[in-house]
Amino acid sequence: MDIAARQPPALVLAQPRLLPWGLSLLAGIAGALALFPVPVLLGTAPFWNNPRGVVGGSWGDMAQALSGYLAYVQDVWRWPLFQADGLGPHGVNVVFTDSVPVVALVGRLLFRATGLVVPLYGAWSGLCVVGMALAMTGLVRALGARSPVAALAAAVIGVSSPALLMRWGHLSLMAQFLVPLALLAYVRVSQAPRPRTGRVLGTGAALCLGSLLVHPYLLLMVGGITAAAILQAATDRRLAWPAATGMATVLAALVAGAAGAMGYGASGGLTSAAGFGLYSANLLSPVLPYWLPVPGGLLTVDGTGGQYEGAAFLGSGVLLLVLLARRSVVATAVRGVRRHPWLLATMAGFTALAVSNEVYVGNLHLASLPLPAAAQWAAGVVRASGRLIWVDVYLLTALAIAVTGRQGGTMVLLVAAALQAGAAEPLREQVRARVAAAPASLLDQPAWHAALRGADRLILDPPLACMSDGPRQAQLRRAAVEFQLLAAQEGVPTNTLYAARTAPDCTVPAATARSILVRFSPAQPPLGLSCQIGPVLTVCGMLPTGTPDRLVTLAPEEDAE
Repeated sequence: MDIAARQPPALVLAQPRLLPWGLSLLAGIAGALALFPVPVLLGTAPFWNNPRGVVGGSWGDMAQALSGYLAYVQDVWRWPLFQADGLGPHGVNVVFTDSVPVVALVGRLLFRATGLVVPLYGAWSGLCVVGMALAMTGLVRALGARSPVAALAAAVIGVSSPALLMRWGHLSLMAQFLVPLALLAYVRVSQAPRPRTGRVLGTGAALCLGSLLVHPYLLLMVGGITAAAILQAATDRRLAWPAATGMATVLAALVAGAAGAMGYGASGGLTSAAGFGLYSANLLSPVLPYWLPVPGGLLTVDGTGGQYEGAAFLGSGVLLLVLLARRSVVATAVRGVRRHPWLLATMAGFTALAVSNEVYVGNLHLASLPLPAAAQWAAGVVRASGRLIWVDVYLLTALAIAVTGRQGGTMVLLVAAALQAGAAEPLREQVRARVAAAPASLLDQPAWHAALRGADRLILDPPLACMSDGPRQAQLRRAAVEFQLLAAQEGVPTNTLYAARTAPDCTVPAATARSILVRFSPAQPPLGLSCQIGPVLTVCGMLPTGTPDRLVTLAPEEDAE
């Protein structure tokens, strides 16, 4: 019998099935608009000319993502699927420019259909915020809190998550909604007396392939949760072991095949990189905000200088829920240990990797655990391991909301949501300040756009990855990143390349009459080329008249970031 048919009509009308989802969607849209003005969402704001976020290193992350997108969208089809020409001496695979492969693919299809380069990263950013609201609502409802108030609180708390707001500047990792979405799928499988093999496989494939098309770190989290769901169902004998083994094998084959087709592991890609232990999670990060106001300024909860990657403050509202419902939360967690050991083991592994072998409590270096060479190499595959703490953050957040909601704590949920949203306002203000206008550029962008029009190549000597340390090198590297983006915006090939997990290539092509050569120090001009020699740069080749001073100098040092 339909449950709704046995309820009083007034109750059915007061709580229609779509009301929780409608509230969640509205909260997600409001959360996106609270961060991004409409022109930013449409991709037409000046901000996108030289974008920069709030997360560490975003001066390069956003520029490399956008330059990879522009190079890929206007290129021809190549193999692997996401290989593009125009950046670096031999092209680049845009999975290594963090260009969000699925967004780049949609952009190319639109370009093929219309001939227009459609700016999509603004819409993608808004989608990530709305997706977080809906995913958190779905997870909380699956955990048993199905009221409209619980749905609204989950959405508001989700879009106010410091882990999400602090990530602005790394476009692919704004898609944190994939983590609660994978947890939702886990809960659904765990609740099914006899999970349907086809449904489990289809959901797992969609989540794993979808996350691979966004970022491999998200694939690691989603894949781990998916594997835990299959193993737990088999352990509980709700799923036959041969079926579970077959599903795991098919999923692994699909992911491996898709990764190969996309170009992961292609020539020039580096599997492991330095940074494990540096880009980790601080043990205090879940309970303290990354920035702490103190007399005279701000205190950063970061013992290594790279623990912004593991910034995972639960938020004031979530901590309030955990405090008020601590007994129920602990009891639920204890039951979970007995009923979900595979998920617990997965989360323990993620947590250990996030904390890394260099353990910090605030600025106190608690322990340093030596790793054998092989283990150090393997750890370098997930060098920014602090991000893996997000699984803990979103599961604990959802449990705190669900436990409170199941106990009828309507007012508590509303207070917690308001507190979470209010406490996150300084983070939102930082994002709004960044997107209000194009950040200061080291280069005179109008002059360089004019110089690049009609050129057949922009040559940097040396390219970014081959610059040696020295005075002003940090500034010069940022200038090289801007050159990469300017070249992509004008559709001009360049030999320089800023991208993740790529081996340096110091090739400097010979300059021609139709190329522009930029040397990052005053130097003798090549024979046969007209040059302007300035105090910082030497520029040779196609020079527009009237702008030599603007072409060969940089903005003041304080404008570097």
